Amino acid sequence: MGLFKNLLTKKTVFNLKLKILFITYISFAVLLLLVRVAVWKTTSVYFEELTQSQIYLSFLHGARFDLHVLAVLLLPLLMLFMLPYKSKTVIKIFVTIFLCMFIAFAFFLSGDTIFFRIFNNHLGAEIFTSFTHIGFFVQMAFQTYYYITVPLFIFFALALYVTYRYINRYQTNEPDPYFVTKSMVLLVCMMPFWFFTLRGKLQVHGRNISMMDAQVLSSARAKDLILNGLYTTINAVRKYQQRKTYFENPFEGLQIITPQEEQINPTFAFERRRLIFNRPNKNYNFVLFVLESFDPLLIDNYPEVIPYFMQLKNSGTYYPNFLSSGGRSLIGVTATLFSVPYVWGIPTMKNGLGGKEFSRLATYFHNKGYSTLDIITDIPVSDNANLMASYMGFDQFFSKPDIPLTHQYPAFHKGFDYEGLEFLLHKINQIQRPFFAYFYTSTLHNPYNILISKDHQPYPMDTELHQFLNRAAYTDAALGHFFELARKEPWFKDTIFLFLPDHRVPLSNRKFESDITKDKFRSFLLMYGADIPAQTEDIFGNQEDILPTLLDLLNSTESYAASGQSLLDPYRRPDKFIFEENENTIHVVGPATKEVVSEATLKQLTDLSASAKDALQFNEAVYQSLLNNTWKKK
Repeated sequence: MGLFKNLLTKKTVFNLKLKILFITYISFAVLLLLVRVAVWKTTSVYFEELTQSQIYLSFLHGARFDLHVLAVLLLPLLMLFMLPYKSKTVIKIFVTIFLCMFIAFAFFLSGDTIFFRIFNNHLGAEIFTSFTHIGFFVQMAFQTYYYITVPLFIFFALALYVTYRYINRYQTNEPDPYFVTKSMVLLVCMMPFWFFTLRGKLQVHGRNISMMDAQVLSSARAKDLILNGLYTTINAVRKYQQRKTYFENPFEGLQIITPQEEQINPTFAFERRRLIFNRPNKNYNFVLFVLESFDPLLIDNYPEVIPYFMQLKNSGTYYPNFLSSGGRSLIGVTATLFSVPYVWGIPTMKNGLGGKEFSRLATYFHNKGYSTLDIITDIPVSDNANLMASYMGFDQFFSKPDIPLTHQYPAFHKGFDYEGLEFLLHKINQIQRPFFAYFYTSTLHNPYNILISKDHQPYPMDTELHQFLNRAAYTDAALGHFFELARKEPWFKDTIFLFLPDHRVPLSNRKFESDITKDKFRSFLLMYGADIPAQTEDIFGNQEDILPTLLDLLNSTESYAASGQSLLDPYRRPDKFIFEENENTIHVVGPATKEVVSEATLKQLTDLSASAKDALQFNEAVYQSLLNNTWKKK
């Protein structure tokens, strides 16, 4: 008891360092616990299926992952801190490092909480694609979520000031004959604690804690509550481009080419040429609309909010079983314009994938005598849209700075669809026919707490859902205005329009479906216009099918590389594969198929169904082709 009192009261350097050690470690542990509580509370609808017992156990198992994170990121520094030195300057340097780490953790975990509330996934699981939006995240931190950012900076300054003053009260020349001995004994005692928290279990054999340990309650919701953003980031860094493979030759027996196509070169397994076209091209014009966050829930549950789009839907061919290829814009755009899926272990289009050779969509239209036009309502560098437009061979590219505003709007970091669509109409009227135009909206991008137009506000701005619906009403009115004017133009009767969202709406506390694949990737495709019948097509497709479908409609005889297949091809695969950004999870969806395959459930190939095995083989073939730059021959 006397020794414990001595450690608390006597102002030796060892006691000072010991106090800093415990306060630092406990502070980080409490931070991780509070963030887990915040994730649980702010996403209550997502976790409502968990029982009280499952929630308690999730927090208990989550503590293992928290301690593992601290063992990886913090404990080595704390052990260095406890080495037998007495310099106040060195102590202050370590304290500054600890405070900087604490603030960085708090920033990152706050972002993870917000990200999870929106996308129902931890930020770390998508860290390499998330880096492509770092500018947007910084803008959000200092604008939308300033009430988190500013207090953290204030806390950092106050904590640094108070700690420095506290350190100055201690005398480095205070007699302490056992200083070195106590320091070394403490380090020896810390080693087994570090070892077992690093392993995440009280065992010296077997593997360390892993993602599979988060599956202990056999619930995807519980797994997400057990994990934290820092652990998923560490896991992603450890595994980046170190993926396990299951097929020595994933191309062997893989069915990519349909009877309506021919393979060009076996080395380039995904490259082929179309031999038979499923609809004659009568010199059609084409307009491809990618609609930011235009969720199918609008069509199913709130058709009164989007009356103009519903008129188009009822007059065209609607694909309700269409899927997005990912949960964020960059993945959706890459899949749509290049027919390249997200494959774990391969960088995104902004982080190195752009150096590979792909089918360049606008070039195919250009070679058929088409004028090509690319317009986005976002800033030109958003997801490198300006560079992608140049790479694909568009004749003209325009973005937010080029679009004049005719209405008064509040400050908003994205662009405005009403003027954007007017600008599209203006540019189409200026270019030579036939033409291919690509248009990307952005007003439906979150956050939704800003009312864009009081003229299109069917709901009060009291909930995030109502805020989103008000934004959707504005985008729908912009589409209605565009088509009202476009129908008067001579080119309209010869034009085919395609509409699809980039991904599901990032709406917090959305009611979730029991079908996790449908919940994450459900989408739609609408074809409308010249010679397009009014009907519903129940076939399954995804964004990777857009490029081959357009080339089928274009009647292009040039070779192209794609992971998708034309929606018009009667011999296309009946099921679709979605490769999720988390844990190598593969979703297999089709008329008679619905499977989710992840590393946690994959033991060996013999455990898989035929369709799941095809999906895994296809995934590895895509990975090898992209990795070796054998996707498409130059």
